[in-house]
Amino acid sequence: MSLVVRFGKRHKKKLIFSAFLVGGSYAFIKYSINRIKKSLFLSPEDSKLVKKEYLKSKKYDHYLAIKKTSDDAILSIIESIQEEINHHLSSSEYLEQLKLKPANKLELWERIKILAVSKCLASIYSLVILSILIKIELNIVGGYLFKQIVSNSSIINDSHSINLSAKLQQKFLQNIEKFSKDGIKKLCLNIKPIVEQVFENINLKENIGTEYLNEKIDLVVQLFEAQNDDFVTEYLNFGYSISKGCLESEYCLIDESNPVIDHVEENILSDLNNETLDLILCEDFKQTFRSMFDAIKNDLLNNLSSLMLAQILQKESSQKITISLPFAKLLPILNQIKVPINKNVVIDNIKLNIFSANIYEAFSYVPDGNFDHDSLDGLDVNMLLKGLIQ
Repeated sequence: MSLVVRFGKRHKKKLIFSAFLVGGSYAFIKYSINRIKKSLFLSPEDSKLVKKEYLKSKKYDHYLAIKKTSDDAILSIIESIQEEINHHLSSSEYLEQLKLKPANKLELWERIKILAVSKCLASIYSLVILSILIKIELNIVGGYLFKQIVSNSSIINDSHSINLSAKLQQKFLQNIEKFSKDGIKKLCLNIKPIVEQVFENINLKENIGTEYLNEKIDLVVQLFEAQNDDFVTEYLNFGYSISKGCLESEYCLIDESNPVIDHVEENILSDLNNETLDLILCEDFKQTFRSMFDAIKNDLLNNLSSLMLAQILQKESSQKITISLPFAKLLPILNQIKVPINKNVVIDNIKLNIFSANIYEAFSYVPDGNFDHDSLDGLDVNMLLKGLIQ
């Protein structure tokens, strides 16, 4: 014992210093750990913010999936639109008759002229209407589905959320198929007499350039759209409305041969169709429609100009060339040309993409008051952080 006492006396200062050093180090380490925990662990407010950003990221990914689906759908129907229009505005019969060198060949060429121009315009109108309709309906469905997904995960508290069954979605999206058949047929029948009215006095021997052709097309467009302020609705056979009533509304969708199973889904389908109709009648739709129509028309005329130039260069020198052809020589080009020439003109249209994004945002919107931040499955932020420092 005396040995220990003597050792203590000899190293008294060293022992005191060591005690302070060990104790201070321990206190510093504990303090540092607490500070690290406080800096890493999020407050309830910060945790809510992280979860909200997580949901926003999921929502963006979902929107991109909807966008890709709708873009693919538009690209896949271009050929079928052309086939449908060719069926209703076919000039094959007259071309076959011309091979027999009949006496009325001038009359046959006049008919081909009207059909060729009608086909180009019907293609543009059909593609624009169908593209926007696809974007509207898929983004409405996508918005509701996103709310349905997060509602089923208890992320939001919304007693009024709509449950879209697969059958109801299919029924709603049949509007697209209806326009692809009935709408395009009606459009072809209505545009042909207006094209005839504008183009009938243009002689087949008259030299036609794209600028002059554009003026005539614009006149057809003006007369065609002047028939009805909201002319697009004339070609969309939808809209059974509980509020308007089927007898009062010209937009009737549900027919007796294919009824919706229960009244709840019938009401939901009515709401979906009314929401679609409201979007078609809004100013954003009109601006998007005009932007797409002009872009596709200009794409057509630019391509037509290139084909005319190539034909002219085969016969003339490259000096002082006027890009124009006799209308008779222009008809085979018009009759065979496909719309659109550049498919990206459709799916990359800025106004179309902005309109689509706004629709998705509107129908997927979750008010902050309905957002249950503490029940976001699979995202306990503090538990994740705790695992990092243990």
